Amino acid sequence: MNTTAYDVLKAQCSQEWDSTIHHRFVNELVSDTLPDEILRHYLIQDWQFSYDFYSLLGEAIAAADTMPAKVRLGQQMGFIANDENTYFHDRFVQFHVSDDELTAPELTPSSKGFRKLYRDAVDSHSYAQALAVLVVAESIYLDWAEESTAGGSRMPEKDQHIGWIDVHRGNDFSAWVQFLIDEFNRVADPQDSEVARHFTDAVHFELGFFDDAYIHE
Repeated sequence: MNTTAYDVLKAQCSQEWDSTIHHRFVNELVSDTLPDEILRHYLIQDWQFSYDFYSLLGEAIAAADTMPAKVRLGQQMGFIANDENTYFHDRFVQFHVSDDELTAPELTPSSKGFRKLYRDAVDSHSYAQALAVLVVAESIYLDWAEESTAGGSRMPEKDQHIGWIDVHRGNDFSAWVQFLIDEFNRVADPQDSEVARHFTDAVHFELGFFDDAYIHE
């Protein structure tokens, strides 16, 4: 039985992966016990590397070696620019986030790490390295969103919590993640040190990003 690149690298990061999908942040989000101030801080930080995420997705479109892959990546770019972008702006209004807070916040360690990682992947002009970061960013969120809500059967009640879960689970998002996994397995060599580094660093920063949400607690 063949073991895929995704399976190999995910297994190497299994401890941090499991810690991320069962994180306190996830548990509090789903149980409606997450303080608004924690979510507010988290979303301001997440917004800081949204710019880099768009660049990374754009680089993946440019580097993709088949037309179907380019089309699928482009379709997802449209979704992020609409549904997910709307969620951010609705929350910034709800939490009275100022323009200054969005344009020049103090970055947490993981935010800084993410921004550098995304830029490194863009600068590599490597489809496999771009996918290594994208597949972690999306599949680890699908894992926590589906598992913590029992496939959507155990949802919170607050809009700010429902919305963040809804953009990271469900049939459409699952299909997107499966596309990324399939593409990663098709083009990536898990023995390639740069591919492996991008993958494992992405997992590390995902866990750190949840930790950093509580940095001022």
